[in-house]
Amino acid sequence: MKFMPALMLALMLALMLAPITALADDPPHIPLPKTGSIIWGNWTFDYGVGDANKEGLVIKNVRWKGTLVLYRASLSVIRVKYRGDGDSLGDGCGPWMDQIDWDSLSVVQGQQTAVTGRQFSSNTFEIAVFAEIGGYDLYQAYYFKNTGRLEPRLYSSGWSCGEDGNELDHKHHPYWRLDFDVEGAQNEVWRIKTKNSGAVQFFKYPREWNSWKESDDQKIEWTIGKPGSDKHVRFRYPGNGARDASSGGPWYNFSYKDMGVRLYHDAENNGWNFDWDQHLGYRWPIEEPFAANGSDIVFWSVGHLYHEWTQSDENNPHWHATGPIIEPSW
Repeated sequence: MKFMPALMLALMLALMLAPITALADDPPHIPLPKTGSIIWGNWTFDYGVGDANKEGLVIKNVRWKGTLVLYRASLSVIRVKYRGDGDSLGDGCGPWMDQIDWDSLSVVQGQQTAVTGRQFSSNTFEIAVFAEIGGYDLYQAYYFKNTGRLEPRLYSSGWSCGEDGNELDHKHHPYWRLDFDVEGAQNEVWRIKTKNSGAVQFFKYPREWNSWKESDDQKIEWTIGKPGSDKHVRFRYPGNGARDASSGGPWYNFSYKDMGVRLYHDAENNGWNFDWDQHLGYRWPIEEPFAANGSDIVFWSVGHLYHEWTQSDENNPHWHATGPIIEPSW
């Protein structure tokens, strides 16, 4: 991986001069160029705004302690549905598919660049962009922890609808495209479910697959790693909100999947290829098998961010957030 010496010097100076601040104290933003490379503790990565395919803030070549974790991570789309009166999929405003690109970015107050970094105490580094789409303020970030945790995150605030009261209830469904290359491109993916009964179930994906948390699941997580290696990445999604599990109102199965695993195809590395009413499973050969010794896979992570209307939120819009946790085991 190549690094930009001038950027690295400026970043290190900014971090040294920035006061060590508690998480609640909103530390200062560090201006960053549109693209660059960063070393922070045991983390190294490249970044840029995925402008050509409207993929938001993209990170690439992500390494923890020198070992490759992710080739590329992006936020391909944010699908949004308002409930309206809940009588049909088309009730309420939208549905929409929001995408972050350079034209939608705004500069955080007091800053000169659209891409910024922040250090929270000595434990966490944030790289983020701020976007305005319709009536929403969107803050897309990645949090790198010195303990070896990476947290993609989407914050949303505001409304894009002129209806009243609970007809304004809506969900944001961010779709992160995570191209894991743990120790290289040949990986396998395992699902680990803990049932309400306490039983633990392990399942290795033999082919392209979609998964979601069932009603009798206490929790669900995944591991991604090179076959035969003692290194792997643990992936989980605490507090992910409720998927749209019912074919009835008010959500009509608009976004009912929590994840999808796919074989990597270069022709599909071009952002979101679907319409607002489509999601994972369309136009893909879902039966495509994985190789026994690992395959080059793409992991789609789907968030379910429920934004319930309240008068206080309308008077003074609050931030609502969702995102997964990625933890290397080494």
